Amino acid sequence: MRRPTGWRRAVFIILGVQLLFWSTYALIVLGVRPIESPEADRRTAARAPLSVGPGRMGAFVADLPGPAVLRLPGWQPVALHPARAGLLSPAQSGGAERTILSCLDGDCPEPAAIYAGPFDRMSRAAALESFQRFGMVWVAIAVAMVTGTALLVLLPVNRMSRLQTVTGLFQILVGADAWLTTFGAASLPYSWFPLLRFGTEYLMLTGAALAVNAFAGWRASEARMAVACFVAAFAALLAAMVVGEGVATIVPWLDAAALTLLVGYGLLALLRMARTAPGPAIRVLALLLAGLASIAFDLFFRPPSLTLQASVLAPPLATFGILFEIALQGRLLNQEAEEARSDLERQVLEQDATLLRSSQLLRHQERLIAIDAERQRLLRDMHDGVGGVLTHLLLDLRGSRLTQGEIEQGLQSAVDDLRNMASAIDAGNEPIDEALAMFCERIEGRLARSGIAFDYRCTLPIPAPSLDVRRLLSLYRLLQEGIANSVRHARATRIALTVEAAEGRATRITLSDDGVGFDLGRAAGSPGEGRGLTNIRRRAEQMRGRIAIDTAPDEGTRLILTVPVAERNS
Repeated sequence: MRRPTGWRRAVFIILGVQLLFWSTYALIVLGVRPIESPEADRRTAARAPLSVGPGRMGAFVADLPGPAVLRLPGWQPVALHPARAGLLSPAQSGGAERTILSCLDGDCPEPAAIYAGPFDRMSRAAALESFQRFGMVWVAIAVAMVTGTALLVLLPVNRMSRLQTVTGLFQILVGADAWLTTFGAASLPYSWFPLLRFGTEYLMLTGAALAVNAFAGWRASEARMAVACFVAAFAALLAAMVVGEGVATIVPWLDAAALTLLVGYGLLALLRMARTAPGPAIRVLALLLAGLASIAFDLFFRPPSLTLQASVLAPPLATFGILFEIALQGRLLNQEAEEARSDLERQVLEQDATLLRSSQLLRHQERLIAIDAERQRLLRDMHDGVGGVLTHLLLDLRGSRLTQGEIEQGLQSAVDDLRNMASAIDAGNEPIDEALAMFCERIEGRLARSGIAFDYRCTLPIPAPSLDVRRLLSLYRLLQEGIANSVRHARATRIALTVEAAEGRATRITLSDDGVGFDLGRAAGSPGEGRGLTNIRRRAEQMRGRIAIDTAPDEGTRLILTVPVAERNS
């Protein structure tokens, strides 16, 4: 009685997988059908010219194998591509007398399904075909490649299992065959492409036979026979290519023979496994038979109106089955281990949950503290920078002590400080060379409009060190102050900024001009220049750096800033 029970169970599993597969295929085909059918827009050679509608008009050709040109009466010729709609434009005069479709890479499908009507409706029809012809194929390729790669990567875990090796290679070949079938002709337009395309297909079918052999209990003689069949099929393809006959005449016969042999071998393997085959092998074999049935359907039974190929669903189904098997085996293992779990493990889990909640609460509080500190720092920077400039500007305006140029200069100073803050926040903890490059790009245009040339040179090693946001903002303000002094007082024609490494994990930043210079000893007595130098020294102190000022009358000015930096993590 055990043998009939095993047979009934195996047949039930195989039929159940087939029912699941074809039901899913039917639901997808029916589910992606458009709400409004485009058949009302279908064109024929004998139909009257297309009238101009109130909106944009477009054209679409279903199952288009490659680029083509469509000519409609009363409309200009339009170039069309597979699964893509084209926009129609009325012809100024003349035009085609009837609907003509000319494919650029070969013969057009007969009869071609040509649609013309509102462009939005044509676009939706093209999008539906693109999803069925290409989108689903990419999903199948990705699933097959990921599954096959994962099986091969995990080989050491299963002690280099032959079954897992063959299954992984088979999944990769399924993805390669799907790509070659759908996209290969356009991506590899070579005369020998059919040999690669159909050779990969028969190699995939050989991999399926080897997988069945591994499931049923590996037999070397049957594996050699499967490889010999592939060699014979490939030799037939190669001979057809060499003699110049092409492969179109022999491929249908080879397909029929390969599928017949593979299905027959699968049934024989099932007969051999009937007595001793475990449940997992029967389930995986059922998945393989569903994949073979989908390939046979696409080759011999699929009507042209169904754009979606059934075989593109085989890799997702196989992946689902593998995941289901893993979940089932895991469930059985969990049931066996349930009695061995102790109260201590549950207490550990509860303690882990408590620690996790405490850790999350602590991270949340630390985040709030950091956000508040950053907010306070930004408010202080805005108050000291932009706020101070605008306050002095407002007081001077109330006292009518400013000219229009001074007002513009004050507003420009406030805008520059805002930009410095934004740049410092954006480039904080980035390499100094990148942060200064952003600053120089902004300042170079303004100097050029004033007739002043600007040179920037950086010799820091790569990767360059970095500065935090606060010190970077102080550096921006220091350079802004130095450049402003050169523009206002020095009458400079050229300003140079040099960045180089210094001793002791420091960076030396030199700002120089070719202006008139000044007497450094008397600068403190000048309110304007004295305040500027004081601001520059204060900025250097904020950066924990050292500033040196080298200047003399008629010899220009050099500001040499040495600032300690942190090494940037690689």
